[in-house]
Amino acid sequence: MEFQNKRNQSGGFGKNQQKEKGYFADAGQPRESQAERKFKELTYNPEWISKEADEALIVYAEKAGEFMVRKGLTNSKIRSIYGEIKRIQMSTFEKEKSAFILLKPKVAYAFGREDRNRNDGLHLFKLIFDRSSQDVSDQKSFLNFCNFMEAILAYHKANGGKD
Repeated sequence: MEFQNKRNQSGGFGKNQQKEKGYFADAGQPRESQAERKFKELTYNPEWISKEADEALIVYAEKAGEFMVRKGLTNSKIRSIYGEIKRIQMSTFEKEKSAFILLKPKVAYAFGREDRNRNDGLHLFKLIFDRSSQDVSDQKSFLNFCNFMEAILAYHKANGGKD
């Protein structure tokens, strides 16, 4: 299939513009996934991790949890990650810092095992995890991170998240 990259007189692309395999023919860039769009739509506040939660965190967690259910995230796909978060929480962040750092590749592995086009719920979880974990620096921020993740997973379960 040959791509037509000629703009029409108004500067846009005409009806002959071709899209194939999630790519725009004109830019050669992958289309933004639904999870990426949702992540940008939700407003993450780093102070939820570094300082404390507020009402906006609850709204964020609810919207994220709802999206994850609608997009097929199951509890079993994130159980090992959440279990490791809880295990670290039972100790101290300082003692378990390397285990916490190694959670990021575990999340990436869980996401990599899935068909990326079919599980935007897990993709959103990965985006949120990757962003919020950057703000963890000590015991207090780790506990805030745990509370943040628990809030999201609670809304996931409340909205029908299945095993």
